[in-house]
Amino acid sequence: MNFRPAFLAVVQTVGLYLSGFIIPVVGQVLALFTPVPLIVAYVRYGRREGLTALAAAAVIVLLAGGWQMAAMLVFGFGLMAVALAESMLRSMKPEHASLLGGLAPVVVLILALFFYFIQIDKNPITVIEEYLRGSMADAAKVYAAIGLADMAATVTAMSDKFVHALVRLLPGIAVATSVAQAAFCYGIVRAALMRRPGPVPLPVQDSLASWHAPDTWVWGLIASLTLLVVPDEIAWYAGWNLTILFATLYLAQGIALLDFYLRKTHMRPFVRGVVHTLILALPSIVFVIAVGIVDIWADFRKVRGPILKT
Repeated sequence: MNFRPAFLAVVQTVGLYLSGFIIPVVGQVLALFTPVPLIVAYVRYGRREGLTALAAAAVIVLLAGGWQMAAMLVFGFGLMAVALAESMLRSMKPEHASLLGGLAPVVVLILALFFYFIQIDKNPITVIEEYLRGSMADAAKVYAAIGLADMAATVTAMSDKFVHALVRLLPGIAVATSVAQAAFCYGIVRAALMRRPGPVPLPVQDSLASWHAPDTWVWGLIASLTLLVVPDEIAWYAGWNLTILFATLYLAQGIALLDFYLRKTHMRPFVRGVVHTLILALPSIVFVIAVGIVDIWADFRKVRGPILKT
């Protein structure tokens, strides 16, 4: 066993994970990439190194922050890391790898909540609504105490209708967020492995610029939009949850299209990353989703023939 890469992965994993609890905003963003060093160790050096790094990182977090933080690391980021690493070793397509990596921690969370709500014998929707209302009230008090009266008034003004809608959209938001996180981690790991392969032979991975979602998946988007016109609340919220998922999918396709044209300008990877970030942070994100959907038929990159390799 190669202890050096495992040790390095432990240090990086613990550092990224704990930064989310120590550094405001920036640390929380960095914490999203906690699976990356674990995946790199797992894929580049082997399963034993990757799993050892995860176990050691969990023990350190357990000693530093308690079992709750350690459980979040293992069953959240750890599961995502193992699922993504295995999918890369098995040469799974990027969309399938991202789905597997993103859904693994969500499924575990759902099962945990299922058994929890069975034990307390309460309606989960009611409990979550009460929790959100309480959190919003606490946030309003904090804002008022530090002199942010306008912010406190905004939070207080949020009606029960907002909470009602948010709770029913949480499934789509949670899955879309987790899958998007997995996709970002997949892309970072792929770039790292392509630059410096390890002793374990790696399968050839297509570049982001060549990627597109399976064309038949557009029928899922059509079905979700159809549900939005059904005069039934359950169907309407189901449609919105599915729409959130497919919007995330075609956002990724739009980003891949953008990356294709940015590569043609011979722009450096870091600069391309900055451009992607700026576009995603602006209202232009809606345009990127629309272009991703249009690309199904327009095939702007002509990638549905030969695949572009880096």
